[in-house]
Amino acid sequence: MNKTTNETVQSMQHLDSLKAVKVAMDMNKAQDKTIDMLVNLVASMDKNMKLLAVKVLELEKICARYQMTVGADEKRKS
Repeated sequence: MNKTTNETVQSMQHLDSLKAVKVAMDMNKAQDKTIDMLVNLVASMDKNMKLLAVKVLELEKICARYQMTVGADEKRKS
């Protein structure tokens, strides 16, 4: 808790105000966990998309080599 927030909480005298601050801080912790989970999910999705792109490029190279081989075979038949 930063200094200003700490001073504000210390200056509160009413119990309901303190409870409201506690609830707000608990909600903030829950939001931090949710945001962390979302960041991890996005990072995982990014990693998977990059892996997929690499695999597609590999398959395109294989396909191009196959097409060149088939074309060469057809020329030999002629």
